[in-house]
Amino acid sequence: MHSIFLAAALFFIQQPAPGELDTVLQRATEYVTKYEEDLGNLIGSEEYTQNVAWMATGNSRYGMIAKKEQRRTSADFLIIQIGQTWSALRKVNRVDGLKVKEVQQTFDTVFDDSPAGNTKRFLEMKLDSTRYNIGGVIREINLPTFALEVLRKREVSRFTFEKAGTSKVEGVQTWEVRFHEMMAPTLVHGDPKDPEQELFSHGTLWIEPETGRVLKTEFVVENSFEKPAIKARNVVTYAPGKRANILVPSLMIEHYENERSTIDCRADYSNFRPFEVDVKFEIAPIKPGP
Repeated sequence: MHSIFLAAALFFIQQPAPGELDTVLQRATEYVTKYEEDLGNLIGSEEYTQNVAWMATGNSRYGMIAKKEQRRTSADFLIIQIGQTWSALRKVNRVDGLKVKEVQQTFDTVFDDSPAGNTKRFLEMKLDSTRYNIGGVIREINLPTFALEVLRKREVSRFTFEKAGTSKVEGVQTWEVRFHEMMAPTLVHGDPKDPEQELFSHGTLWIEPETGRVLKTEFVVENSFEKPAIKARNVVTYAPGKRANILVPSLMIEHYENERSTIDCRADYSNFRPFEVDVKFEIAPIKPGP
């Protein structure tokens, strides 16, 4: 879990007729393939707000909110390519308006040419990226580009698709295409170390039918292996980048819930630009934990 733009009125592009879903999906898959080639490594700014509501325990108070929490962070946000996958790293600079006191290495100085060293530093920064999360739910799908994986050539055949309607996103007319994951291996697992914990996802893609560009995504999944079960929903909107010649994430809305709490998050992105440091490094194999 970008670079195709229309040449305004100089060319006539035929709008797919109703029912031509396969054509639109093919264009979307081609778009995602090209998008991920052009995405490279991007760095931007993230303003992230988390709101948590903890539910009261006990039969007489079931469903009542016992406690609320909020946290706001400002961070440098790096979308980085590791092999064939994408990951996100945050370097948090402010928490609830106060500057973070810890001295952290910047993204442009942390990596070198040592695969083993890069692996260690990447895992440390990945863990550090979640240090300021609240709510007690481990979030692995909140990479803004995650839902695009549904349209990858090697993944798309495992899903069913249906056209649900049309709507405008950022002023662009799109098809609303619903998807359901039907075959394993799934994109998300309840426990990454347990291949048996398959979590089948569903959601919606807002696709410009003439070009295959994806303007918005919704990704929904439930982890029933956790007790209590956790439901997650992630919605991302894309917009043209000012300093990156591709569509970039502009807004991500997250919702998580179980019997104990609900978590609502909003991430606003700005100033995405190519990350000039060459971080397409070799990364050493990551050994599974005990």
